[in-house]
Amino acid sequence: MSLIVATSRIDENTLPQASEKPSNFKNFFRSPIEIEADSEIAVQSVKVQRTGNITIEEDDFFCHYFGTDPRNYSDYNELTSFSRTIKIPRGTYSLSGYEKQVQDALNRQYDDPRTFGGYGVDIHTNASGVELGLDIQCVDKGNAAGNDFHASLGSTPTYNIANPYSYWTDDEIEKSSKFTYTSATGIFLSTERSTTLNNSESIGMLTGFPFGLNGGEFIVETGVAMATTDPFTVGLSRPQIQIESDTNATLAQTEDERWRGIQQLDDKTYPAEQNQTDWMTYNDTSPIRGTWEMYDYVFAVDDEDEITIAQRVWNEDQEVSQMQEIDYWNNAYTNSPGTAKLTKAQFVATWDGIQFLGVGDEVELYFKEKGKAVFDKVVSSTFASGAPGTCFSPIGSTSYALYPQINVGDGSVHITKFDSSNTLNQYKFPVFTVGATGGYLAGDDAFSNEGFYGLSAEPYILGTGRTLCSNTVQPFVFSADSSVQKLPLDELDGNYLFALSNSGKGVDYTHLFTMNKFTVPERLDTLLASQEYPNMSGKLGFVDRAFIISNNTDGYVVGNDTLTIIFTSTGELQKTATGSFIRIPNLTHKTFNGAQSGISKIIYQMPQFANDGRQFGALYFEASEKTYVKLHNTAPMILNMLQVQIVDAQERELNSLTGDTQVVFHVRKAV
Repeated sequence: MSLIVATSRIDENTLPQASEKPSNFKNFFRSPIEIEADSEIAVQSVKVQRTGNITIEEDDFFCHYFGTDPRNYSDYNELTSFSRTIKIPRGTYSLSGYEKQVQDALNRQYDDPRTFGGYGVDIHTNASGVELGLDIQCVDKGNAAGNDFHASLGSTPTYNIANPYSYWTDDEIEKSSKFTYTSATGIFLSTERSTTLNNSESIGMLTGFPFGLNGGEFIVETGVAMATTDPFTVGLSRPQIQIESDTNATLAQTEDERWRGIQQLDDKTYPAEQNQTDWMTYNDTSPIRGTWEMYDYVFAVDDEDEITIAQRVWNEDQEVSQMQEIDYWNNAYTNSPGTAKLTKAQFVATWDGIQFLGVGDEVELYFKEKGKAVFDKVVSSTFASGAPGTCFSPIGSTSYALYPQINVGDGSVHITKFDSSNTLNQYKFPVFTVGATGGYLAGDDAFSNEGFYGLSAEPYILGTGRTLCSNTVQPFVFSADSSVQKLPLDELDGNYLFALSNSGKGVDYTHLFTMNKFTVPERLDTLLASQEYPNMSGKLGFVDRAFIISNNTDGYVVGNDTLTIIFTSTGELQKTATGSFIRIPNLTHKTFNGAQSGISKIIYQMPQFANDGRQFGALYFEASEKTYVKLHNTAPMILNMLQVQIVDAQERELNSLTGDTQVVFHVRKAV
């Protein structure tokens, strides 16, 4: 009989060795061990340092909100932003593996371009290295001013498959591609004249970078377009793209069949829904003949040769979005000729361009003085403290990713500046590829990550690894776009609520995590019905909380009013101990593992709990009654090396052990 002491740490080694992992190690013997014929082996005792694992089930998730503090609103219906669902793949993870999974899930999900990819997660420990939960870091990219990418912008037709006007008037389905955009010069040029905004085929979006809402500028010189007799628009819009929804319809189909299969992200908009292109006036009287395409915020020389400034609003009766003009002429802006809507001639006499300026969760509009680098503020909450009609409505979850959209009847406009807080294609624009092997790939924004109206979204989403906003156009987009703050001007009661910018020149939003069930109504509720309810508070280290918010004073968060917010767990993560087994791969014994449906080298199952009830930390187990396994050695065996592995039921090496592992084996003549 003999005892063999095996350890994962050899004191004479000054540096960690590959053969010294706590769950997989080898011991080499200078004096070989002779094991007599017909022997058997058992585990005498085990000492391990177990950290525990995090087990994620299929229905586990939590939610993250980045927006105006919801407690600043008087009602849930005022929210313009909603939480995104954060889902970690099902599995069992070590602490280090788990922190990466949480981080990856936060960075993979659609998000505001200012924070997209800006999340870091680390295990939080005390001075002795004992795990105390997570540090979750949220970083705003900050000031976009000076990050000019106008010379790197790409372009795509707004109607990348079919222009709506072509369907109603022509036999041929055409794109809205009758334009060129030269990035080196910033010139957007119409190549086919159109005398009305709704008859234009020169409609495109500039892509590659979302607009820098934190201090970014979008400047357009309008002189060449103004010199023509035709209307044009320059605005900012959420991503616009069409798909062929009829199983990626092919060119072999008839034009009518193809048209029925064409849908766009903005399919539930007023022009498409009502087959007309009227924009609402500020007081909802006589309509303005406008565009088929939708904008979130837009400057237009309309069909009547007047300056119209408009925004997207929500028509409650029709349950669709439509455009409504801003009564900017009542703002006391510099060089204003009076208190009436500008004519094109009046504009040309004083100004030759426009500027959109991002101010956190507000977009302001300026006119560029003729021949000067001077800009007159025209649309802004600074005129009347956010009174509707004086400014654009606040940014929300469906409008934080804005791109230039331009409709030019004739001539050209010149983009001279476009700031963004993102680098080229760091933030993805949605893509559709025609054909049987093609499909739809959502962008990095919330709006393009919702399913198409009336369709199951999954067949058209290519491997994003994301949880969609919702599987139809109604829940998410409807909830954000139908906010009380997005209603027509005559239906608004009170002023808009803006967060604007913080001291770090980021947007003055709050980060809010919802991690567990709560009782409604609740002032911190930013969830949709499909998100009821998150269940990961214990697995994030906040076992006693349903919410954590960045402007809290309870001590678990630092960095409010800065670009970097760090949340620190209030307790250890809720862990489970994986079933663990001792395996010796280099001996001659045989056991059987049902989980593997085959022969195994496992000789012992480690207990789940120590005698004092603990599952984690320094644990010691001693078998009260040893279970011997025959080695089936018909002759004496010389043992120069012993390999010991601590594995799970699938015989995968455990990743939840740290420190030193010691296993004592007892070898004897078989009984």
